[in-house]
Amino acid sequence: MITSVFGKSKPINFMLCVGILLAYFVMHLFSEDKELGVSMLTVEVPSVFLLLFSLFMVDFIVKKNDFTQQNDFALLIFTIFIGLFPTIFAHIEIVCMLVLVLLAFRRIISLRSLHSVKQKLFDASLYITLAILLDSWMILYLFIIYVAILIYVSNDYRNWLVPMVGFLGTVCMYVLYLYLTDESILTNPLFEYDVKITYSMTDYRRIMLHLLIISLFSINFVIFFLKFKTYSSQKKLSFLLNIILFFIGVTYVLFVKNNTHNTEILLLFPLAISMANLLENIENKRISDILLFLLMIVSFIFNIYLK
Repeated sequence: MITSVFGKSKPINFMLCVGILLAYFVMHLFSEDKELGVSMLTVEVPSVFLLLFSLFMVDFIVKKNDFTQQNDFALLIFTIFIGLFPTIFAHIEIVCMLVLVLLAFRRIISLRSLHSVKQKLFDASLYITLAILLDSWMILYLFIIYVAILIYVSNDYRNWLVPMVGFLGTVCMYVLYLYLTDESILTNPLFEYDVKITYSMTDYRRIMLHLLIISLFSINFVIFFLKFKTYSSQKKLSFLLNIILFFIGVTYVLFVKNNTHNTEILLLFPLAISMANLLENIENKRISDILLFLLMIVSFIFNIYLK
């Protein structure tokens, strides 16, 4: 049933995903006994709108770049996976970083058209740099810009310099802001990097979440290489960037300073694309329905019992 609905790309599917996201938000409000106040108006409500915008970005990127066939599986799976993070609505900075990464990836993946290359590189570096201002370890995402340059537009040496112009220009403006506001530059979190992996073996919820993500991606990773020869050259490069985006996210989660559950939300987009391709390769639609139904159950369990 679920497969038959989302197996074809239709506008109503986007509205259904919006409804699922809003249901998660209502569950969050009731579970936390939230009252209308400054926190809700400045954090939770903006987070909802940003997550709704992220749904639009996912839908746009997937359809514009043919990551999947004519279906909405990636959009549905991305929405379901948001349910694995019931407190995400209270962490607007992480939601902002998710949106900025999606905006950057949209510009990066569009380099394959070879149009407005420098503008796209500058935009992507600007989005990533804005994310870096929120968390210094987001600097890892600059790596995917240079991978894209290597893949698509390495013939012009100026393309290699554009991301650094965008990065350094934004950082210089931020340093100037710190100077004008008499804030210390040396002690600013932007310039602090603690190269240390801290992983708690007593945080069972996070361990379960990581096992779920790793298991799903590993299955999709194997299927990707089994189907690799059947993909066009453009699709191979797009999937390569998607895989790199996932592993950059994994590295970020390991080193992030604010070690919260919600940082894993940055893994959802590449994971959703991989899962969507898995569903496309399952010929028995009943199995696809069961898999999607189980993912929905797991997401609601995380919302209700594993906060």
